[in-house]
Amino acid sequence: MTHPGHEGHGQVIQGATVPPHGAAPHGREYDPFARGGPTGGAAPQGAVQQWTPAPGAYGPPPMVVIPAQKSVGVAFVLTFFFGVLGMFYATVPGALILIGITLAAIVLATILIGVLSVLTLGYGAVLFGLVPFIGVAAWITSIIWGCLAASRHNERLRAQLAQAGHRPPGC
Repeated sequence: MTHPGHEGHGQVIQGATVPPHGAAPHGREYDPFARGGPTGGAAPQGAVQQWTPAPGAYGPPPMVVIPAQKSVGVAFVLTFFFGVLGMFYATVPGALILIGITLAAIVLATILIGVLSVLTLGYGAVLFGLVPFIGVAAWITSIIWGCLAASRHNERLRAQLAQAGHRPPGC
């Protein structure tokens, strides 16, 4: 069987293709990696054939980029040991929001307790002992928020893949 338009090239093997750069890459009329070749054996097995895309296809098939899933366990460990900073693994905007809220609460509490201390002639300074509880509240919030953010990320990823008609990895 000869390929249309390549009558002088000999036989063409069904299914053997070459890149779209031409029928004979680097001026070769044979495939050096196929069995046989120009010097002996079954020469038609090494014949080069023009690459043609599938009917209706324009270029390579679309590439699907699948974002990585986020582990809820890793999110828990990071937020447990690093608090609000550990949230950067699960949610960057959430981490920035919680850092902002925590810093604002500490500044506001310091100002209020300072004003109260002046008004009570120093007795209000005892309330400064409560400021670390703002950090504890932020730490507990970061653990919960980080785990929920990682879980929601995975759910959104599964929903996007299902909508696109792809099965998520591992399923």
